[in-house]
Amino acid sequence: MKLTQILFLLTFLGCGNLGIAQQNNLDEDYSSYLSEIRSFYAVQPPFPKITLTPESIKMARKLFDKPQSTVLTPTEKEIDGPYGTIGLRIFQPEMVDAVYLHIHGGGNLWGSSCSDDSINDVLARTCQVAVVSIEYHLAPEYPYPAQIEECSIAAKWLLENSKQLFGTEKILIGGGSAGAQNAAATMLYVRDTLNAASKVLGLCLHYGIYDLSKTPSHRLATNDTPGLNKLFLEEIMRVAYGQFSLARLQSPGFSPLYADLEGLPPTFFLCGTADAFIDDTNFMESRWRMAGNETYLALFPECAHGFNNLNLKIAEVANKLWFDWVVTVINKSE
Repeated sequence: MKLTQILFLLTFLGCGNLGIAQQNNLDEDYSSYLSEIRSFYAVQPPFPKITLTPESIKMARKLFDKPQSTVLTPTEKEIDGPYGTIGLRIFQPEMVDAVYLHIHGGGNLWGSSCSDDSINDVLARTCQVAVVSIEYHLAPEYPYPAQIEECSIAAKWLLENSKQLFGTEKILIGGGSAGAQNAAATMLYVRDTLNAASKVLGLCLHYGIYDLSKTPSHRLATNDTPGLNKLFLEEIMRVAYGQFSLARLQSPGFSPLYADLEGLPPTFFLCGTADAFIDDTNFMESRWRMAGNETYLALFPECAHGFNNLNLKIAEVANKLWFDWVVTVINKSE
C-alpha cells in the first residue's frame, strides 16, 4: 500500500494528524455506577409541554438567579459592554495559579453568573484558580449572538487585567451547554481578533451545542430523552435561533463546528452518552483534534445533559477527571 493511501486511510479513521493522539477515558469501567444512574433518571418526571413565552422565560430565570451556599465568598465586578455593564462573579482562593473564565449555560435564554456557584466554588478551591463567571445579557431581549460578543469582551478584559488583579497571566476558558458553545466561539475571537490564542492554556467544553443546524443526535432526540427532550429543545431553538436561515446557523460565527479550528489550545470535552448533544461533542472533538490540537474526550455511559451538576457518584468521578485535567494543564505550563 502506498504512503498516500495509508495517510488517506488514517484520515478516514480519524487519525489524519499523526502528531496528535486523542486522550480519553474510554477504557474506564463505569458499570458500577449504572444502577444509580438508571434509578435516578427512571423517577424523573416527564418534561411538561411548555411554550416558551416572555413570562415563562422570566420564571425560569428566577430559578437560576439564586446564589448558592459556598465555602469561598464570591466578589462582584462590572466591566463595560456594548449593551450596558457586564457583571463578573469571582471565586478567588488564597493561592491563585491561573484564572478560569466561566461561561454559564441556559440556551442563551436563562442562567446567570451565580447559576454554577457550587461547582465554581469547588473548582476554585480544588484547582487553585480564580473563577470569573460572566453575567452576559440574554436572548430574546438581546438577540444572539450578543452573548458571544459579551463573552469575547470579558475574555479581552481578562487577558489585559489578569496579571494585575490575580497575579497570573495563565488563563483557561470553559462552559457547559450553551456556555460551551459560547466558550468555543470566544476562543475563536481570541485567536482571530486578539491574536492571543497562545495566552490561553486550555478550554473545558462540557456537553456543548456546536451546530445550531442540529447534529443527528439532536435531531433524533425524543420526548423521552432525559435532561433535554425533543419538545423542550424545539422551544429553545425556536426562541433563541428561530429567526435565522440555515446558512446563517451553519456559519462559523454561530456554529463553531464549522470554523477553522487550527491553532487552538488543548481542550477537555465532557459529555454523557444519553445527551442529545453527544454528537456535537464527538464531532467537535474530532475536528478539534484533526486540526492539530490536543484533546481529552471524557464520555460517561447513560448520563444525560448537565449530569455532572447532579447529586450522583458518577458526577463526582466526572468532575474529578475535569479538575485533574485543569491542574495538569496548569502544571505543564510552568
